[in-house]
Amino acid sequence: MPTARCGTVRLVDTRDLMEVLGLTVSSCVEIAVDHLRSSLLTNLGLTANNSLAPLPNYGPHFLLGNFFLSYVLTTTRFQKGSYGVDNNINPRHDLVSPRAEQLVSKGKITQEQLEQLQRIQAAHSNSMEHYTVFAAAVLCAMVAKLDSGMLNKYATLYTAIRAAYFLVYRQNTTRQAAGIRSVLWWAGNIVCIRLFWFAGKALNAHVL
Repeated sequence: MPTARCGTVRLVDTRDLMEVLGLTVSSCVEIAVDHLRSSLLTNLGLTANNSLAPLPNYGPHFLLGNFFLSYVLTTTRFQKGSYGVDNNINPRHDLVSPRAEQLVSKGKITQEQLEQLQRIQAAHSNSMEHYTVFAAAVLCAMVAKLDSGMLNKYATLYTAIRAAYFLVYRQNTTRQAAGIRSVLWWAGNIVCIRLFWFAGKALNAHVL
């Protein structure tokens, strides 16, 4: 009988220990997530390290980042290279007739892969075209000396929207996905329009 009681006590102690460990791990995870979120917001210029510190202006950084997103990361060259069909002499010729059909007929790539490459090329072209609008909006905001937090917020939002736009365009094969792509395209436009609007208001704030 004493042995049984002793065993019961040990079982209860083990359960209590597991509960304490579970709470400790949960608290550590929450602290880590809060720290990562705080660090991310600080690194994006959305929050300051302390209430007295001014927010940095990351307009030039977002211009550089979106340049690489639009001109480098969205290109078809990486995927064509992985298929072994990238013709560096005339790379744009790869995805148009008759070269595109020849790649499929010779078994170099499938029809689905060709269509995806063509969508990537279209997204790449749109990204380069749209970058000029974003660059103009950011430059206007900087000239007008808009609040750094506002500029960083809209630039972050634009970057996320354009990245999502590319991914949806790359993968979309249905009308529903194409509709989402169109919504994302307009969302990027709206972000730029708002920056233009706020910049205009700031530039004319002291005009009677």
